[in-house]
Amino acid sequence: MKQWIRLFAFIPALGMMFTIWSFSANSGEASSNQSEGIVSKVIIAMENFTGNSLTEEERAVWEERIHTPIRKIAHVSEYMVLAITVLCPLAMYIKCKKKLYFISAFFGIFYAGLDEIHQLYVPGRSGSAKDVCVDAIGILIGVTLFHYVKRLKT
Repeated sequence: MKQWIRLFAFIPALGMMFTIWSFSANSGEASSNQSEGIVSKVIIAMENFTGNSLTEEERAVWEERIHTPIRKIAHVSEYMVLAITVLCPLAMYIKCKKKLYFISAFFGIFYAGLDEIHQLYVPGRSGSAKDVCVDAIGILIGVTLFHYVKRLKT
């Protein structure tokens, strides 16, 4: 029974990998539309929070200003979650912390690289070493969060 639980523990990591791969499989246009939708919601939330309405010109400036940071935050978030979902089940098998963190980080960066190569074959998309670096930041954050939460528990 315990062995089945250990195997099922990998399902969230596999789900996250599938989610990342699915986002990357979107065409350049679909990906851009998805990002623009999120940017638009962020601007609406900002208007609601401040109580100020933006003109169309101001809105266009803000859309251009926050588009790239929002895409990069999405990369960091995806890979932070991937790192945590990989670390949790691996921690059942690997007791040495350094080895656990290294294997998880290596796996995450390897997967980020594969994902960027995958994007080279998607219409309107391109692979980027910069994105792998951004993904690595998310992995590092995920490993760090996991480390500190695990320390709090013990």
